[in-house]
Amino acid sequence: MNIIKVLRRQELNDGYLSVDYLLSGHVTLEGLDILSQRAYTITGHQYLSTCYQIQKPENIQITGILQSSVIQVTFPAYSAGYIEEYLSALVNLIPEEQHANSFVQTLFDDVKMILRSNLQRKNSKNLNVDTLSHIFVE
Repeated sequence: MNIIKVLRRQELNDGYLSVDYLLSGHVTLEGLDILSQRAYTITGHQYLSTCYQIQKPENIQITGILQSSVIQVTFPAYSAGYIEEYLSALVNLIPEEQHANSFVQTLFDDVKMILRSNLQRKNSKNLNVDTLSHIFVE
């Protein structure tokens, strides 16, 4: 996997930078294990997907959403010179083609489809003729 481009760069308080990177593939559970050496923290759920956080040495923090191709990296401004090389080497450890046929991934996909169909069914029952509404679940 590779870093394709920088989506957003923001200067935070206390001399830290936050940068959003677009990756060439999606971060899966296997990729998350490689990025963090199995030392990640699940921080909640967003868009029916699991959010994660990885704490690296020298106050480098990587956050994102599973099955997303965007990661957010927060790091001290003084390390901006070498952070791109470090991240590029770290992301290159993840194989480009990952097989997400694990039991957990299959279960997650099934639950996601059930919730999506229930929301669509509920939305179609409550739809008025003059009101048009959309629910996006992704």
